[in-house]
Amino acid sequence: MSDKPDKERHLGEADGWSIVSTLVAGPVVWGAVGYLIDKATDSSLWTPIGLAVGFVAGFYIVYVRHVRS
Repeated sequence: MSDKPDKERHLGEADGWSIVSTLVAGPVVWGAVGYLIDKATDSSLWTPIGLAVGFVAGFYIVYVRHVRS
């Protein structure tokens, strides 16, 4: 018999809200950073780049915290 505890995790309500908030916060934060860079440089390139980076970062963080662990 193994001394290690059972590593099976069940997603609860708190985990669900954590996943949703992470997926929303990534694009909001990085989209805002891109928007500020756009305003500082008088361009329209950085907001979509910031949004894309935010989506990728949000999914990666959810994967690392909840899927891979």
